[in-house]
Amino acid sequence: MENDNEDVKQDNLLNQELSEDKKSNSEENYMSLGMCLGMCLGMSVGQLLFDNIAMGLSIGMCLGLAIGMSIKKK
Repeated sequence: MENDNEDVKQDNLLNQELSEDKKSNSEENYMSLGMCLGMCLGMSVGQLLFDNIAMGLSIGMCLGLAIGMSIKKK
């Protein structure tokens, strides 16, 4: 019985710590949206300009990541 109560208390403490970490570490930005749009646009531009989808995809993803992280959600 005592071990069960201690386990429940430890689980509650861990859940509280995890929820506090999520609140403090969460940044509201458009990183994922920027990466998706960058990959889509990069594929098309890479195929048209470089005749290489992979190069356009990687460049577009990097640019989308940088732009998405710089724009904060309101």
